[in-house]
Amino acid sequence: MLSLHIVSIWNCSSSWSHCRSGRRAVKWLLGNVEQRTFASSSLKISSALGRVAPVFSRASAYGDSVAITDHSGSHTYRSLYKNSKSLAGLITKALTCQSGDLQGKRISFLCANDASYTVAQWAAWMCGGIAVPLYRKHPPSELEYVISDSQSSLLVAGQPFMDTLEPLAQKLGLPFLQLPTTSSLDTLQSEDIQMLPEENISDWAERPAMLIYTSGTTGRPKGVLHTHSSLQAM
Repeated sequence: MLSLHIVSIWNCSSSWSHCRSGRRAVKWLLGNVEQRTFASSSLKISSALGRVAPVFSRASAYGDSVAITDHSGSHTYRSLYKNSKSLAGLITKALTCQSGDLQGKRISFLCANDASYTVAQWAAWMCGGIAVPLYRKHPPSELEYVISDSQSSLLVAGQPFMDTLEPLAQKLGLPFLQLPTTSSLDTLQSEDIQMLPEENISDWAERPAMLIYTSGTTGRPKGVLHTHSSLQAM
């Protein structure tokens, strides 16, 4: 079971694809999530100040406080931030992006409902990308459709989804990164991390954040692009 201690579940560890309603999706996709602290007031404060920002931009304020407890143990805000930043650097390197800003390129990721999801999602945003969460119960054909339709530039797989995503990456000719187990996420950390766009962004509100695929009663799932503002308004 995953326990969330973080400021907002909207920007943390929930798999969004294949859902019709953001609020319903949290209940459906997080399952038996135990929220130790749900500081919804942080969103009200952010809104009152006219400022919207993803959770990781406030991670330094929480430091070594526990953010997430999953099957592998506890993860602090500091460790999640550092691991995400390191993964963001690996993503830009894999895409040979010298500026460090992906300028809206799509990053598809398939992770368990644990700290690895948060790291993959934050990393996509930190390097200027758009997060495309994949639903772990979809068959490979459906995953391939979402990856292709979203025009994803790179795939990230958490444990134990390497065997699912790597063949699709090879088939589609896309770079592929595998995350270590959640208990070993700190191995991502590197001293040599280039400047990332997240450090210079002051207004996140209307920046594209996440491409969520919803399924209707007929036809293939359709991607809906959300900004950071629209995600936090759900």
